[in-house]
Order: sequence, then structure tokens, then C-alpha cells
Amino acid sequence: MAKPLKHFDISDNWADIIAQIDEDGGVIVENYISSDLRQKLISELKPHADGFEPGVSGGEIKQMFWGSQTKRFTGLAKRAPSFANVIDHDLMHQWAEHGFANDYWINTGQAIIIGPDSPAQALHRDAGNWPIMVAQGKDGPEATLSIMLAITDFTEDNGATLVVPGSHKWDDFDREATPDEIIPAVMPAGSALLYTGKTIHGGGLNTSHDNWRFGIHFSFVLAQLTPEEAHTVTVPWDVAKMFPERVQHMLGYQSHKTFLPDWPVLWTYDYRDVREALSPAPSGNYVSAGARKLASFDDLVEQQSQNPE
Repeated sequence: MAKPLKHFDISDNWADIIAQIDEDGGVIVENYISSDLRQKLISELKPHADGFEPGVSGGEIKQMFWGSQTKRFTGLAKRAPSFANVIDHDLMHQWAEHGFANDYWINTGQAIIIGPDSPAQALHRDAGNWPIMVAQGKDGPEATLSIMLAITDFTEDNGATLVVPGSHKWDDFDREATPDEIIPAVMPAGSALLYTGKTIHGGGLNTSHDNWRFGIHFSFVLAQLTPEEAHTVTVPWDVAKMFPERVQHMLGYQSHKTFLPDWPVLWTYDYRDVREALSPAPSGNYVSAGARKLASFDDLVEQQSQNPE
């Protein structure tokens, strides 16, 4: 039988939460967002959700993955300004700085609303968006880290996300999960399922006849990889300029560093930090995770040069 996902509360030690994700591939954190923030997200997103048609046109595989009775839409920071609080959640950033080898930004923020009588989604690994990462298997670098945020209660009947605990450590990433390895991530509204991009999961079967399961998928991706969502299009600077600088960076309004803390080399403007092209320009106080890691590396090199063995 599958190992059950461990439940934490947001007040628990965050290092313990992250360590459990490393062990099981995913955990459930209750009270991940406050009741006030959840209600604000509902009030801001409901008009868009109500007017959005379920399903998508295209081939059979695309429709099967999307869900014929599922509503999906992005650009959440533009449609719901309070979503910036989800982007800026400290636990998510602590996890990202622990899990990624370098800088990171948003992969996507996506409302996923599974309707009544909707079939289960095909099980998959989110890292599959970047086949070169999946090909490296369990020992490869982390490509993406995700949460599924429960805006409404997630139950077995309404399509709670299905998860295969431990699948991030499988030696063979090509094998399929057996039924006894799959469990539903049942959780109350306001909770979040945190899982690595190497963990097998998928939207569950909604067997209810009148219950729409409202969730938000939100994920970070390694800075060297192209995100699913084009954030500088879905969330233009006129909107993003109102958010904290860390949120702006996550949305693509700051360049990425890869080997020198003061030298942006990816996502640049005239080979300079993209912030220099923005008006009004950000104050420049925020230092990205990648730059902090590189600064620490430079400090270590300096210390070693001053104290040779």
C-alpha cells in the first residue's frame, strides 16, 4: 500500500516540512494561507472562473490532459492582485532556495477548477515539460517545485490530486504507478500540497454531480529553463510594478545570474539587467537567490585564499 502523505501545519518547523518533502516527494501543509487571503482570492477570481468555459480544443491527448470538464486559466497576478501573496510566500522561497541549484522564477500560476463528472487526469511528472531533466532521473537537478493550493476542500469525491509518494526516488522513471501506490491528497480549504517536479501526480476523478473543485497550481522553475507561462505578457509591468521586488523578479522583471553575483547573463536587455529598461525602474534592493548563493561562493573562495592550508 502507498505511504500516506504527512500533514503539517504552517506553524510547524519549516525545515521539518522541507525535509519530509525530500523524503516522500510531497507533503500537505494545512493553513498554508489565511482564511482572509483565501476569501480575497475567491472574490477576485470568481468572476473569471464563472465566465470561463471548461475544456479545450485540440487533439485527444491535449483534451485528456486538460480535462473536458476542467477550467484552467493563468495570469493570476493580473486577475487577482492578492495572488502576489502566494508568489511571495516565505515557505515556498525557503524550499526553492533549498531545492534549486541556482536562481529560479515562476513556472506558472494556474487556476484549475475540476467540474462534476470530470475524468481523472493522466498521471505525470511536472518535470516532464523539460525532457532533458527527466532523462537524468532521480539524481538529476531539480527542475520545478510546485504547490496545489486548495481554494475549496479537496475530497476523494471531488477530484483531490492523486499522488504517488516516493516516486521521485524511483530508479526507473519510465515505469507506471500501480493502483496501490496512488493516494488522493485530501485536504481542507486553505491547505497546500507541496511536491517536487519528480513526483508522479494528477488531477483526480470528480464523481460528484454538483461540486466544482477549485485549486490553484503554482510552481517555480530553475532559472535556466523556460517557464510554461509567459508572465511578462500575462502580467504586464503596469501591474507588476505595484508588487514587492521579489514578486517582480519571479515574474521575469529582473535578470538571472549564473556565475557572478553582479553580472546578469540570462533574460537581459542590451546584456544588462532587464530592470534598467523598466519605467519606473525598481529600487534594486532585492537580491535574487542565485546572486546570494554566488556571493556566498565568492566569500568562501576569498576566505580560502586568505587562509590556505
